[in-house]
Amino acid sequence: MKKILYSLITLLVVFTIPITTINAKTIGQLEKELDAAQKKLNDTNTKKAMNSQDLKETQNKISEIQSSIKKTEESIDQKTKESEQLEKDIQKKNEQTKDLMRYYQKSSSGSAMIEYIMGAESITDLVYRLSITEQISSYNKKTVNEMNEMIKENEEIKKELASKKEELVKLKSEQEVQLTVLNQKQSELNKEGESDEASVKSMKKELEYYKSLKCSSSDTIDGCLAKVYGSGYLPSGTTFFRPTTSGRISSEFGKRTLFGSANNHFAIDIAMPIGTPVYAVAPGIVGYTGEVCGISLVVWHNINGQTYSSIYCHLSKQLVKKGQVVTKDTMIAKSGNTGISTGPHLHLGMATGKYKADYYYYYKTSRGDSLENHTFNPRNVINFPALGKSYYNR
Repeated sequence: MKKILYSLITLLVVFTIPITTINAKTIGQLEKELDAAQKKLNDTNTKKAMNSQDLKETQNKISEIQSSIKKTEESIDQKTKESEQLEKDIQKKNEQTKDLMRYYQKSSSGSAMIEYIMGAESITDLVYRLSITEQISSYNKKTVNEMNEMIKENEEIKKELASKKEELVKLKSEQEVQLTVLNQKQSELNKEGESDEASVKSMKKELEYYKSLKCSSSDTIDGCLAKVYGSGYLPSGTTFFRPTTSGRISSEFGKRTLFGSANNHFAIDIAMPIGTPVYAVAPGIVGYTGEVCGISLVVWHNINGQTYSSIYCHLSKQLVKKGQVVTKDTMIAKSGNTGISTGPHLHLGMATGKYKADYYYYYKTSRGDSLENHTFNPRNVINFPALGKSYYNR
């Protein structure tokens, strides 16, 4: 019974404690995170350099293999030509034998040879004619046999060369696969390097901001900002800016018909190419990163003592983290076409209070307060051109 009572008391205490968003991270911890991020960037750059060297070596190997394949093909052609010439020489030698001895054809039954020999005028002449006939016959047979051996040898060499070519082609194919893998890896490392570099740059800028406020490494981020700006911890007196350097107003705030049904549109839509840099509309703190309407971001602002939230939807990439301090010139994301979208554009919403801290839901529900209750037309605080018109500065 006591255990049950203790558990109930514990739960009661937990649920009665107010939930607040506190950034207890110290400036020193952020410095350590920057060191880690810089190390990661250095490691990525080292990997990029090593992979780039592997790429170069693989490309050189492929070039060398291709050169070897070409030389092998030339050798095969040369041996083929040699064999063809030898066959011609054999034919020529056979013809010469017929002309010189006039008995080389087997169909003659040796009559030409007998006629030549019997034409001797003396024994000496007979011996001479027999000797000449034998020498010519032996020499030509030997020559033809040598030529046939050379043809046979050439055929063996051609087989070896063909086998070598097959191995080289296989090796080239393997190297080309390796080249594809290395190119893919290089692309991934380049993207990772860009992301790491952006993180390091953003963290450096954030630290420079805190140091400009004379905050120490032992100060928490909240404590640092509160000491300078009070509990609201954002400078007052600032104004809201356009979120991009260019864009075209494609949809207004309020009621509209979309996908065949009427609905409330709690934002202004700004058409722009995917990947367009998106900036914070005012100084603030990133209050949320995630997916509400595609890839999304929420930035909290304190303007003239009033708390606001700016909501950025359908992004292709987030470039900041929750709790990060941003200025109007901080690139927080890149535009996209994620989520349920009508095409590449930025959905910019403005609301009072801290969305995702003071209230959590997007639409009105029976569960509690929602963004719908707090939104207002961004035109009330930001100078935008008319529907369908474009702007080219912030």
